[in-house]
Amino acid sequence: MNWFILQSWGQDLGIQYSSTMAMVFFVLFSVLMLGIGFVASRYMQSEEDYYVAGRSAGIFVVALSIFASTQSGWGIVGLAGTVYAFGMEFMMFATTVIIMSFVISYWLLGRKMRVLGTTIDAITVPDAMYHRFEDERVRLLGATAVFLGSMGYLAAQYAALGIIMSVIFPVGFITGLVIGLAVVGVYTVVGGILAAIWSDAIQGAIMALSGVLTFFFIVTSSPGGVGQMVTTVQSEFPSFFNFTLLGEAGIPIGVLLSILIINLTHAGQPHAITKFYMIKRVSLLKWGAFITGAAYLMTTLYWWAGPYVKAAVARGDVASLQSPDAVLPVALINFAPDIVTAFVLTGIVSAIMSSSNAFLNVGASAITHDYLKEYREAEMTDDQEVLYGRLATAAILVVAGVIAATFPGLIFVLGAAGWAIFATVIFPGVAIAYNWKGATTEGILWGGSVGLLLTLALAYGGQYFDVSLPMGFFGGQVAQVVGLVVFVAVSWVTSSAEYDDLAPSVRAALDTGRLKGGRLPGTVAADGGTEADDSDLPDDWADRIDE
Repeated sequence: MNWFILQSWGQDLGIQYSSTMAMVFFVLFSVLMLGIGFVASRYMQSEEDYYVAGRSAGIFVVALSIFASTQSGWGIVGLAGTVYAFGMEFMMFATTVIIMSFVISYWLLGRKMRVLGTTIDAITVPDAMYHRFEDERVRLLGATAVFLGSMGYLAAQYAALGIIMSVIFPVGFITGLVIGLAVVGVYTVVGGILAAIWSDAIQGAIMALSGVLTFFFIVTSSPGGVGQMVTTVQSEFPSFFNFTLLGEAGIPIGVLLSILIINLTHAGQPHAITKFYMIKRVSLLKWGAFITGAAYLMTTLYWWAGPYVKAAVARGDVASLQSPDAVLPVALINFAPDIVTAFVLTGIVSAIMSSSNAFLNVGASAITHDYLKEYREAEMTDDQEVLYGRLATAAILVVAGVIAATFPGLIFVLGAAGWAIFATVIFPGVAIAYNWKGATTEGILWGGSVGLLLTLALAYGGQYFDVSLPMGFFGGQVAQVVGLVVFVAVSWVTSSAEYDDLAPSVRAALDTGRLKGGRLPGTVAADGGTEADDSDLPDDWADRIDE
């Protein structure tokens, strides 16, 4: 395999499509996003504004932003193609477990991270890790995972972006990728996370409506309806509708378990954790999982492109696809009117860009805030912090674009690898550590390091060297499990980071109830409980915890 041959998905889609309307829709959308970025830049006065939007976001904006940055080119283009390749069992399983993942994230971390962000001014995920274990090595480990994971996860988005842009414009994959990167780069670099959460509400609405339109036109345009689609697919691809859950003549059990692991560790994703810092009123978090999950369910309708394109291929209406990742654009071009296709393609670009700006920001914060400012103790003015954040954002975008252009595997596999880099360090270091008093510094250093190195070797090395694991397991998800086992085992046999030695603000986050606000003696309940003796907490504790 020649690693240096760039992907050419744009030329190899096997379809003919030209639409002035699609280009006009994209241009209008780009102008809107760039406008949001430049307006948001006027409010960028400090690092806190750039990375956590001044901690003033409402629950609707936060919930939609978590949805929009989770659903992505990986989740829309990649999963639609994976359904086409693996079958309906994969789609039903993925649809079910993704909703569970949001509930777990809000339950484990929603209240705790809001309290932590207020009491210690936490801005990033490594901030939360450092204060839990009070060891700069833990901060460095967290920053490394966020930085590497951001590039890996972003690469999956940009691989999808190159495909969609090469459909919208009469250009190849690389040119389309560069056009898309230019737009998302400018408005993210200029506007920071504030531009991201403002644009996420718009992008989320476009994505959800696009999912509904895609489903409607695919279903209504297929001859004979659902029944005929099932009959046609079964006649040519009999394993497509197998529901064994054991991988027998169906989906390998390793694939299903890998999907389960991905969703169980959503609370290890930095974009979700940092958005919990931003919420204005913690009491409103109870609605967050519902809003996020409902919006995501609407976008799972994109995945129905898989079985319907499979039926079209069986009938001979559509040529056999050279890459499963082309399924969604093929479905739109063959089944939907031009205006709908143009709008939905813009919606897919919205999904990619909403994830992109979120992960560009968390990746940049790992460099400027966690490494330079905190770990290296570099002195920077507010203006310098914002400037360095913008430079780091631009650098990550370029590197992720190069990975997207050279990665030899499917988009879904690339996204799963980036997800694993985050989760193998952040899930134990934050999601478990703030819910388990027994977590230790040695545990997270050993578990996180082992998991991170294994992810790089199995998830990325396996793809470039064409090495596969038995039963279809994804390398990154195997690494997650190994790292988590090491974390728990080492924590059990070591005794650092004793609960009583932690700072009062960190103990308050640990003792905050997941559904209701618990409190320590001398603290204020996280959901606005009565004030007690607060002499051991910051002077403005009661003022800064607002419900």
